[in-house]
Amino acid sequence: MTEEPKGEGEIAIKWWRSSKRASAAGAPPPEPGRTPEDEQLLERLAVQVVRHRMTVPAILFLESMKPLSFVGSQALYFFEPMVRALFAVPEYERFAALLERRDTMEALLVKIEARDDEERRAERQRREERRAARDAERKGKGHS
Repeated sequence: MTEEPKGEGEIAIKWWRSSKRASAAGAPPPEPGRTPEDEQLLERLAVQVVRHRMTVPAILFLESMKPLSFVGSQALYFFEPMVRALFAVPEYERFAALLERRDTMEALLVKIEARDDEERRAERQRREERRAARDAERKGKGHS
């Protein structure tokens, strides 16, 4: 008995099934967590965003871009030669690699929000201290 030649579609389906079984049996380990250097990079980004008072636009942008984070990372790789020609950006590749993982966007958002909360509390505290000093000064002048 001779076997009939298989169509391309059937071969593709068999290949897909075999690769699916192989990946299920020996699935690669999950991606490792972020390194301390990655965390520092994300923290520095959050500090810069809050320092320039761009928290709301940054959060809006990052939330809307979450589904496209991988595409954004690939765009960073594409523009890397031009960026490196114009600027000294030592952590450019690290940031592009971080964007490939969807959880990085969420981590960056959390860091920005936390840093913004800290900054708002500190600003409120400074305002209260100035107000208290101004009130104490007024009381001192009123009793003289």
